[in-house]
Amino acid sequence: MKVVFRVDASVWIGSGHVMRCLVLADELVSHGHDVSFACLPLEGDMRAFIGERGFNVITLTAPEQVVKPAHDADYAAWLPKPIPDDAHDFIHHVHAADVVVTDHYAIEKQWHEIVRARLNCKIVAIDDLVRTHCADMIIDQTLGRQASDYQAAGANVLAGSDYALLSRSFSRQRECALSRTSRHDPRVLVSMGGVDAPNATLNVLEALYPHVNATFTVLLSPRAPHYHEVKQWCSNHDNVNHVDFVADMASLMMSHDIAIGAPGTTSWERACLGLPNILVPLADNQKMVCQQLVKHYAAIKVTLDEIPTRLLHAYQTTLNRWEALKAANLALCDGRGVKRVVFELEQLCRDNVNSYRLERASSQQDIELVY
Repeated sequence: MKVVFRVDASVWIGSGHVMRCLVLADELVSHGHDVSFACLPLEGDMRAFIGERGFNVITLTAPEQVVKPAHDADYAAWLPKPIPDDAHDFIHHVHAADVVVTDHYAIEKQWHEIVRARLNCKIVAIDDLVRTHCADMIIDQTLGRQASDYQAAGANVLAGSDYALLSRSFSRQRECALSRTSRHDPRVLVSMGGVDAPNATLNVLEALYPHVNATFTVLLSPRAPHYHEVKQWCSNHDNVNHVDFVADMASLMMSHDIAIGAPGTTSWERACLGLPNILVPLADNQKMVCQQLVKHYAAIKVTLDEIPTRLLHAYQTTLNRWEALKAANLALCDGRGVKRVVFELEQLCRDNVNSYRLERASSQQDIELVY
């Protein structure tokens, strides 16, 4: 099965869309499928990173002019060319595919219709905003989302955190996470995403560091506009370790007691490992995730403006409610979502969707699944 992902990253889009597509891509490759990525060349894009992960990257035609989004929900500006132009450019570069996966807030029904008609392929849309699609499958990993939220005739809608796209490392760490305990001197992970345009990272450190007895790990990539400022701050303070990038996020989370971060895809990573967390929403598209996590007593919310006045209290509350927050998170996500998604994808592309097949149990994960 030839699968092509249409996804972008930039200083405005961030890295989350690409990262969750990479998780799905890794799982597809492990099942023997051929995977490529098609991306626009944009400021702060991740084409090189995707290539370093071993995937073929198709560079689409650069836009003639890049328009800065007017606000964080100005998704139309994420695709700096007319939708039909991007669709036809994709077709020109890709030529053929069995499945096209889109994960892009500016790409929906019109783009899908053009590509599906020309390539005669299946369309899979990854979404969290209940937009309109012309797709064979829709994946929305948002907690509390229902398939009925989407008006998509004929589409198989995989909705809810059971379909959260997490790498295998999280399901492997799950058993250890069930018995994790907090330390007397907490380790705090601060991770606001790959870009963190408003510099929430530094705001968090300045509000919390002087008042608590804790060790901090700050995860912020060189793509972030405030990278050098944050890196310098960390180097000037004891018990603060700055990390550019980590390949094994699951192990990093397991070595910490509290996380402070934005409510993006990492929300499901934290939930899978029972990591109590404080949420700082940075974008309009994170509102529902944040509301649902607070509703399920799995996190405490602090807005960007509230960091100086409320973060310390939220931190102390998290310590006091640590066990309850751990249990609430563990109940939300088991880390097997990507396996469920790939199973559904393979069924979608079989001639006989009711067929079954035998596979030899050949890995430690297979043994854990059966027994």
